Amino acid sequence: MEQQEQVTLTPKLIFQKVIATKDLVVKNWWIILLITAIGTSIGYYIDAEKNKRLQYLAKIIFSISGASGSQDMGGFGSLLGMSGAQSGDAGLFRGENLFYVIKTRPVLERALLSTVTLSNGKKEKFVNYYLDSTYLRQDEWASFLPEWMNVRITHNRRDSMTKVERQVFDAVLYRVKDKEIKILQPDIKTAFYDLTVSMENEQVSKTFAELLLTTIERVYQETQTRKSREMMGIMQRRVDSLGRVLNRTESSLARTVVINTEAVAPTAKVEEGRLTRSNTFVSSLYLEASRSLENLRMSIVKEAPLFTIIEPAVLPLETRLFTRENTKFGAMLGLIVAIIFVLAKQTYGEALRDIKNK
Repeated sequence: MEQQEQVTLTPKLIFQKVIATKDLVVKNWWIILLITAIGTSIGYYIDAEKNKRLQYLAKIIFSISGASGSQDMGGFGSLLGMSGAQSGDAGLFRGENLFYVIKTRPVLERALLSTVTLSNGKKEKFVNYYLDSTYLRQDEWASFLPEWMNVRITHNRRDSMTKVERQVFDAVLYRVKDKEIKILQPDIKTAFYDLTVSMENEQVSKTFAELLLTTIERVYQETQTRKSREMMGIMQRRVDSLGRVLNRTESSLARTVVINTEAVAPTAKVEEGRLTRSNTFVSSLYLEASRSLENLRMSIVKEAPLFTIIEPAVLPLETRLFTRENTKFGAMLGLIVAIIFVLAKQTYGEALRDIKNK
């Protein structure tokens, strides 16, 4: 029985294999070029079918800034039995988290159902403006969903819509989410974000980019100041309650003072003194609570983060016929398949020769 020779992997052998593979690729260049061209053509066809219309790109570069107001609120937080309000979860809107949040259903629903003013002065929900100004109905619904063609969204909340309205609204939402919104951070060393909206109408694209940024800013501010606003509600009820008590004590003191002007008994002054002390005490509590409430309001303003637009979207917008992601993927896949095919073909040929030699 013959012993199989052991092959030792050496740098020389590795270079020989690399050179042999290179020579094999060069020898079969036409096969590699043909298969790569086929993959590229298939990817190009898919890209062309996905986006037949001209796309208008509205790009906004912005940054997020804001300060925590927890230090300013520590002085009056003890009035409510708290150690002070904590700022909202700023990390929710930082880095890659912002990329996810801006595409969530609550944010997109709020943006799509917002009212915008059209060029003719008419006010309309953005989702209806989108349907009227793009080719979604003609390209995707006309043949298969004719019952959706004339549907308009009339409600301010999705829960209040009819079944057909919800279906139409969800179709718009998923189309915008999956195909028409892109947000990224060009450089991780900076705090700048790049929001790009690509739609089939120039004005609609620009309007939605600005509307979406405004919506996410409001959601961010509400999240950041939520605890402070809850504290402000508690403090407002405290101020109102103390105000009512102060009004009652002031009225009682005024009546007692009028009565005591005609009284001669020394005991008549006792009730007046008691009401005076009570009125002074309640008045001091009321003034302190009012001061704390005003500080809370100022603190909420300080806490509210600010979205600063570094570069706005301006008309005319950049245009693009369609993306080439599938074209690039098809070219890469075709190249890989071609190389694998050439190597497999060579290995198969060598195996057949070995069998014939035996």
